[in-house]
Amino acid sequence: MSDQPLTTRHLSIRHIAVIVAEDYGSSLAEMRGARRRNEDVKPRQVAMYLAHRLIGPGLSAIGRYFNRDHTTVLHAVRAVTEDAERDHVLACRLLDLEERINIAETRAIAGLREVADAPVTAPVTVSAPLVLTRDDPGTLRVIDAVRSYLASRSALALARHTKLEAGARRRADDDFDALASIYREYADARGQR
Repeated sequence: MSDQPLTTRHLSIRHIAVIVAEDYGSSLAEMRGARRRNEDVKPRQVAMYLAHRLIGPGLSAIGRYFNRDHTTVLHAVRAVTEDAERDHVLACRLLDLEERINIAETRAIAGLREVADAPVTAPVTVSAPLVLTRDDPGTLRVIDAVRSYLASRSALALARHTKLEAGARRRADDDFDALASIYREYADARGQR
């Protein structure tokens, strides 16, 4: 991967929510659910704040992901901003989460680009213990899924701030889900997961 800094086209609300949920000991289902308990609300607000800060999509797009409306997202962004100004621990936690999100995305995109750009004759190692070799159809399905995902992320970057952004974001999320599913099938079939 080049030394180019991480750009917003590589991030999705979902990726941010996963990292925040893990940090708070929550789950995506709880964060996207209707509960209003503090242990559910705080991670949801933090994820909304970070999505707004790091990706910058409209408040409506963030709200749709969390099954909320744009005013709830606006409230979350304001609440977390105010809390972070008063609470040094929260401010540090937000910086740590932001760094972890950037590192995770940088590593993920570097690994995907390595798989997608490798010559057809070269063996490809994704991460231990799973080794992809290009001599079987399963590997080719994984590589095609990686390429589709990278293409949809590029299309999303081009569609930012247009009427096409919502559709491009859904396509990128669908391609990510397909990639994860194909990868799991590949690993399970080889007993390597």
